[in-house]
Amino acid sequence: MKRIARFIVPGLMAVTLVVMGWLVLRTESEVLYRLQELSLWLPTRYFFHISTFYPGGVLTWAAAYMTQFFFHPWLGMGLMLLCWGAIMALLCQRFHLRGPWRLLSLLVPLCLLACLVQTGYWLYYMKLQGHAWVPTLGVLLSLLLAYVHQLLPDPRPRIGWMVVVGVLGYPLMGAWWGLALALMAVPRHLRMDKWEALSVGLALLFVMAMPPIFVRWFYGQVEMAQAWLAAMPSFQYGKTDCPAYRLPYYALALSFFVCALPGLIYRNSEASYKELRLSWTVSIVFIALGCWGVSERWERDTNFHKEVSMTNAIHRLEWEQVLHIMLDPEVGRPMPPTRVMVMMKNLALFRLGRAGDEMFRYPEGSEQQHAPWQVRMTQVGGKLLYYHYGKEGFCYRWCMEDGVEFGWSVDVLKYMTKCSLITHDWDVAQKYIDMLAQTRYHREWAEKYATYVRHPERMAEDEEMRPIIPMAEFPDRLDGDNTLVELYLLRTFSGGFGADPGYQEMTVICSLIMKDIDLFWPRFLQYLNMHQKEEGFRVPTHYQEAAYLYSMLEPQRPSELWPGMTNAEALPRLPFDESVKQSYQQFMDFNTQCGSMSEEQKKSAFRPQFGDTFYYFYFLVRNQKTN
Repeated sequence: MKRIARFIVPGLMAVTLVVMGWLVLRTESEVLYRLQELSLWLPTRYFFHISTFYPGGVLTWAAAYMTQFFFHPWLGMGLMLLCWGAIMALLCQRFHLRGPWRLLSLLVPLCLLACLVQTGYWLYYMKLQGHAWVPTLGVLLSLLLAYVHQLLPDPRPRIGWMVVVGVLGYPLMGAWWGLALALMAVPRHLRMDKWEALSVGLALLFVMAMPPIFVRWFYGQVEMAQAWLAAMPSFQYGKTDCPAYRLPYYALALSFFVCALPGLIYRNSEASYKELRLSWTVSIVFIALGCWGVSERWERDTNFHKEVSMTNAIHRLEWEQVLHIMLDPEVGRPMPPTRVMVMMKNLALFRLGRAGDEMFRYPEGSEQQHAPWQVRMTQVGGKLLYYHYGKEGFCYRWCMEDGVEFGWSVDVLKYMTKCSLITHDWDVAQKYIDMLAQTRYHREWAEKYATYVRHPERMAEDEEMRPIIPMAEFPDRLDGDNTLVELYLLRTFSGGFGADPGYQEMTVICSLIMKDIDLFWPRFLQYLNMHQKEEGFRVPTHYQEAAYLYSMLEPQRPSELWPGMTNAEALPRLPFDESVKQSYQQFMDFNTQCGSMSEEQKKSAFRPQFGDTFYYFYFLVRNQKTN
């Protein structure tokens, strides 16, 4: 049995790690890629100095360095699995785990996995640099320091090593330095000798004394109450505290205690058959509890993952993929889309030239993001939308605010570069390009946009920037969005006119969404005047549906549009397909048949036949909360 366990246990540990990595890559690859976009690491002395401005700065600096490897999710996850494997080996060595007891070392990687996959919308709000890697590197470095302590042959050098770590470790590791001291102080058995008792006393003394000393004399910018939490993620946004996100960290601390128990209880490394059977039972029970805990903390919000995937697809200009993700069937309970998903879908259709025919064929909704605080569109998609709709000033403004509030990132620097290019701020653009050119995976991107600084005329040939440049040419005016991205864009476009065909079509689209008849007619007529002489021009279906519906709701309006004509003479001038007139009549006939139904019942009854029409959107889609 012992011989079998010698091979079974390492195999189970390795297989479990591989399965953990496979699950993360299968479900979180887009999130991992987004993690490195929302992070930044530069190989400069100034960046290192800024990183070490707070306790634990070296750890967070190293964590930011490792985060950049998520550019290739498989590579970043592979490196993390290697670190978890090293952590397990060090745990077995530190706590003298033998036989099946070694399975208990899986508890720590399971807790670290829970820390990684529970992130959700904290992806946009976490201020801790390299937060995805900080727990793994903090645990690994603590175990390495404890391993060096264990290798020293005599109690006196061990005490000396603990003093060195106790005095110097806090600025380097922050709160994780306390874990290193705790691992050094754990006695080999329940009966401690005088040296082990001294180690425990020193560890307690350093943990209590060093943080306030350093904060008082070296880190005056840190509040004293936060001294013992340096380099730990803060799950508090404004006045909203989210204690549930700390559970994996509490479980992580408990897992070290569980790993230490077998060595404290059993003095002999060779266990009897009874003890061996107990070790299998206890280890499997704890691992099962760990897997259950990871499953409970795993962020499975479908809309969150769709938002991240759609954002990544837009960055790659894969507009069809954006629409595919929007329609991808949900796992579990079907959920209405969030507003940012709807807006990214509309952007994709607009770029493909199909918004007027397909805009209402996709699900509508205003589902709130699955987070215990109010998630703002300015964080999750506002910069992207402002940039692509030509509102470069607002995009730059929110990039600046995010950089100051949450830290500079590759994503922010890229948007600020492109906004500066479009507004012809060449020196500013070059500054951001120079920074991105120093990164590991974004040098080619920087080289591409550096050519636009030297040759601005080439921007007109860029697939991404070509449709944005005309939309960015609007009169300067002092206004604000009050963090309401969608409402600002709707009001701006629906209340304006443009010489650019794309801009003018956007005014029609926004007037449809606003359901405002007075805004629609002048913008629709200008849109017709801009295109009616084009060979083969056809008015998109949704624009026809809106015009026909509004003509029926206000029969006098067509004659007002063409003074001197009667309504009977003016109405035929509007380009209505017979299919549009028929669908309108069918909609009204069906409404008569469903006259006694409530509005909610009508939504379900009308959706199969009319859910993809403007008529359905106008009468039955209500209470959409823009943000």
